[in-house]
Amino acid sequence: MAGFPGMPWRSVTLPRIITVLLLLIGLPLFLRMPPWCDVTLYQLAARNILHGGIHYQDVFDTNLPGYVWIITGLYALFGDSTLAVRVVDFGIVTGVVLILDRLEQRGGATPALRWWTIATAALFYLFAVEMVHAQRDIWMALPALAAVLLRVRRATRQETAFGHFRAAGVEGLLWGVAVWLKPHVILMAAVVWLLSIRYLCGGGRSGWRKVAADFLGNLGGGGIVGLAGIAGLVASGAWAAFIDVFTRWNPKYLELVWLEFDDRVAQQLFWFPPWSLGLVLTVPLAIASVIDAAPWRSREAAAAAPGPLGAWLPRWLWDTGASAECRWVRGIVAGLYLVWITQAFFLQRGFQYVHVVETLLMFALWAAHGWAWVLIGWVWLVFTSSVWLIADYQAAVREQLERLHERSRARYWPRHPLAMPARLALWPRCWRGDRSEEERLILWDQLRLHPPHEAVISWQELGEVADYLRQQGVRDGEVIAWFDSPHAVYSLLDIEPGFRYMHVYTALTIASRGVRTAQGECPVMADLARQHRARFVVNDLEWSALFHEHDPDQVAALQGPAGNPPHDLLPAFTPYKSLFPFNQPTLFRSRQGTGRYIVHQLVTRGDGPPVPRPPAGE
Repeated sequence: MAGFPGMPWRSVTLPRIITVLLLLIGLPLFLRMPPWCDVTLYQLAARNILHGGIHYQDVFDTNLPGYVWIITGLYALFGDSTLAVRVVDFGIVTGVVLILDRLEQRGGATPALRWWTIATAALFYLFAVEMVHAQRDIWMALPALAAVLLRVRRATRQETAFGHFRAAGVEGLLWGVAVWLKPHVILMAAVVWLLSIRYLCGGGRSGWRKVAADFLGNLGGGGIVGLAGIAGLVASGAWAAFIDVFTRWNPKYLELVWLEFDDRVAQQLFWFPPWSLGLVLTVPLAIASVIDAAPWRSREAAAAAPGPLGAWLPRWLWDTGASAECRWVRGIVAGLYLVWITQAFFLQRGFQYVHVVETLLMFALWAAHGWAWVLIGWVWLVFTSSVWLIADYQAAVREQLERLHERSRARYWPRHPLAMPARLALWPRCWRGDRSEEERLILWDQLRLHPPHEAVISWQELGEVADYLRQQGVRDGEVIAWFDSPHAVYSLLDIEPGFRYMHVYTALTIASRGVRTAQGECPVMADLARQHRARFVVNDLEWSALFHEHDPDQVAALQGPAGNPPHDLLPAFTPYKSLFPFNQPTLFRSRQGTGRYIVHQLVTRGDGPPVPRPPAGE
């Protein structure tokens, strides 16, 4: 964005200062935030592997094992330290941002816009809800983007066919590492290769030899990592269970993805207010960038003529003077952005963490084109967050905000965590390293940003459950954590799980699509029936509220006090009392009998349908 000297988007110093302040304020809070239930699942999987267990067989997982291998390494060094995972996560995200910065630079971004992009990435990621942190999507982006950067750097070299094979082989190794974290990255690798191969290899007979060498190099490098991973699965004894998951369970998981398509359509522009709204402008910009890069041209042909769009668009709308390399890099970043949002939209479920990398790619593409669009998001966040701060002290302003529909408030009136004084007041406590387990669980609850949900762990209450079960002298295999959040109790108790499903409701939901044992049973309930050592089940009332979100009164009743204490600690309004585990005798309930977690005595096993349904009319 040229002109207007002295304006914020022209400054390098201002975004540098802001970045330092964001790191100073946000990093301690980020490092002490609670782990998401996916992290706790993989920590349990790591513990299982280190104790001689077999992944997939002993701890159910629908994903490739790359992430659990990394967590296992961290667990071996630091135990189940969430701080260690978060430090690694911060390092990986920093690497992703720095690689994108290099790509922006090669795409023509000014130093000022590059620093504004870095500052925006810090504002975005450090203060996001804990669901998006330490996830496979952002971790696979580091090797994937490293491969892209290595490929882009080859634009300045003239390589022989063998040189192409060798360089592409290194890229293939990196793509292979990314694939073991998440297979979706194969699509990104294919698009990057297609958009870059003509520019790198040229035409003619020698060009085709280079194309073949480059392709074989990518394939060979990826194949080496793939074979090494398969060898690891075979050596660990996990291969048979891995094949079972990927042939029986994952096709049904993909059915869920398609069933939830309409939900994702409604969510697509609102994952990260206000940033996700930028998709409306970025998709046409990305398509135009790919066209202007002219990926069908050789390097020499691209340098001899302007881009297809640069030849006729006005200078005030398009950078018509960009070099061939700048246009080419922009086209690669744009193509990567387009394929990333496509696979996230069509091939993945509606979770926020899926859209983190596409958001960072969006920032990078804006900067490469010289557009300071990130400042629009900054201005809106400052405005809406200021309104929320005023509402804390002015009842009339809060009343006006509360009159807005809840969904509209969340989508268009976001409150950035920097405008939450109570949370910022926790900053000094984040520097302490000598806290007890109780203090750690309290701090995790206080730092939580994700709204109430059955996958969100209430750490203090789960700590109370762990204390109760310790008093009962529980040992390995005697506790079963039901639904998706209570499984962290295994870590708190340092015991082996009662059965292999950690995200129980997720497994039940997949199984409901038609996964069956040889005897025609739901595999989750069949496994439950075989756990004869189990004595207790930890139940979660938050799950019940999922089907009643539209009715706050019913949600309150579902999570209300016990209807018939001390013999029955379930709320008086519990429509699932005939279903497992609600039909088991109750022994303990967190928060002095009013909390979300209930300990049941395990009397019967395997009864009840595989997926409990809400009552009629709900």
